[in-house]
Amino acid sequence: MSALNQVLEHFRTHARTEREKGTYFEQLIQDYLRHEPSYHDLYSAIWTYAEWATNNGLDARDAGIDLVARTHLGDLHAIQCKFYAPNHVVQKRDIDSFFTASGKKHFSAFGVCTCGK
Repeated sequence: MSALNQVLEHFRTHARTEREKGTYFEQLIQDYLRHEPSYHDLYSAIWTYAEWATNNGLDARDAGIDLVARTHLGDLHAIQCKFYAPNHVVQKRDIDSFFTASGKKHFSAFGVCTCGK
């Protein structure tokens, strides 16, 4: 089992709730985007949606976006993190709220991170 799969399995077995499991995965993706060289070169900052919304005077409640990344050029990218079972195939209905929220004026691009298929 790879180191990543070991971490994901730890999240699955130790999280007390689905929300907690999702939060662990969001933090993992945020750290990955901050430290993986190609994303580090692309992004100057990465926040949780709640942090970004609060800093910008917007409603910080979960709107379907998990992370917001700012490029070095100042563009904002909306990111959705989905932590499903390894054999789960992501369906459009799984990310509909993300598509709606990320289509707002603040974001120039969007991405979905999943450990499913």
